[in-house]
Amino acid sequence: MQDGWQIAALVLSTAGYVFAFVLIPRIILERRQPAATVAWVLSIALLPVVGVPLYFLVGGRRIRRHIRAKTGAVGSTESSVENRVRPEDLPSPISATCGRVLTTAGAPPPVAGNRVTVVDGGEAVYGTVLGLIEGARDHIHCQFFILDVDPVGRRFIHALASRARAGVRVRLLLDAVGSWRALRQIVRPLRKAGGEVAAFLPALPLHRKWSAHLRNHRKLLIADGRAAFTGGMNIGNRYMRPRAGPGLWRDSAVVIEGMSVRDLQAIFLDDWAFATDEVGPEGVMFPPLAAPENAPGDGLVQVVASGPDRAMRPIYQGVFTAFTLARRRIWIATPYFVPDDAISTCLENASLRGVDVRLLMPEKSDLKTVELAGRSYFDDLMQAGVKIYLYLPTNLHSKVLIIDDDVGVVGSSNVDIRSFFLNFELGIFLYGRKEIDALAAGFETDLAFAAEIDPSAFGRRPKIVRLLEDTARIFSPLF
Repeated sequence: MQDGWQIAALVLSTAGYVFAFVLIPRIILERRQPAATVAWVLSIALLPVVGVPLYFLVGGRRIRRHIRAKTGAVGSTESSVENRVRPEDLPSPISATCGRVLTTAGAPPPVAGNRVTVVDGGEAVYGTVLGLIEGARDHIHCQFFILDVDPVGRRFIHALASRARAGVRVRLLLDAVGSWRALRQIVRPLRKAGGEVAAFLPALPLHRKWSAHLRNHRKLLIADGRAAFTGGMNIGNRYMRPRAGPGLWRDSAVVIEGMSVRDLQAIFLDDWAFATDEVGPEGVMFPPLAAPENAPGDGLVQVVASGPDRAMRPIYQGVFTAFTLARRRIWIATPYFVPDDAISTCLENASLRGVDVRLLMPEKSDLKTVELAGRSYFDDLMQAGVKIYLYLPTNLHSKVLIIDDDVGVVGSSNVDIRSFFLNFELGIFLYGRKEIDALAAGFETDLAFAAEIDPSAFGRRPKIVRLLEDTARIFSPLF
């Protein structure tokens, strides 16, 4: 028996080194960030029995779409060309350059004449989401990373089921990992009512299309192709509920009415086609639209999708561009802050140039490892003059960027490596002063409930804490 175990160990060890010999050149040729490349090479070379299978599970950063939505999505969005705005015609040099970079990187051009309503707080969002569902008459398209198995999650499913029974075509796309419990426990009423439910990228290799770590982190609800809800909020008691109370997270979202909904619809249909192989959904996906009444004269919106299926990373490129061009302020609200070296250096440089750089994060994160990795950047940032605030009342889940008075961003993307390089994300870039002012007002309100970190006090934290932070930072590029 002992000889058998020794032979098995020898076979596994030999196989591990053979795979390591093949994988290491492949990893080098992937041109990852140097830190990520070194981390993977060391993991595989020093402990191949663990490193090799881990790489096959979570190492891939690209995915090839097996099917593209053939719903006329591209043609439909292009048909709104009369509302398109050339990036060079945006109202400021910063917005013009940002818009041009995003468009060149693969995003559709900006669209004018939208009405964008910033929705802050879980109570307002709860009513907004249910109102969009109840008002739908033709179809409802939803996709979320997390659908919690709790009273809010069940209420959401029953609201969708009610519209499905009324003849509304309901499609719900959930991430297979983020919503794995919901897919097994609470979506049945919607299916029984005639609604359609699909899982995005199952985590096990038993499926033709699978990934253990490339997740669809987008949050989007579209009613009749005319109005859309998107932002950082998932569906659950933590994110939204009828009344405020303990445990309710602080979050932000927007409701968009106008031609930009076409771009959001195209993103949903593309994701739906990928998950289901359904290429021609019934119904009027792109109804005729006009600028909403009382919409601002500009209402400038650029819808940006990013993910491992795209040649470039538009959200990352747009954010980096805006940070680089900032002259007055960079305000960042994000629950998870693990930047790459380029973004970190960009923020330090901006602060050294005199830009008001503020970073707002939760005092206590729900992801401790990510919190530790993020805090490893604080010393250098604060030495450069960046002001870092910790939100005290509850977990801050907002994902908001404000650059001067020229660019505002709200969406699903955090300022971290996973959002920029691994997840399927959705960002709404806003170029109208009214919308940017609304985001800034919400940020300032949150600052009133936050405490600024004192650089000298933070620098006196125990060495064991520093060690944990730096260790988490070393391994953050792996994921």
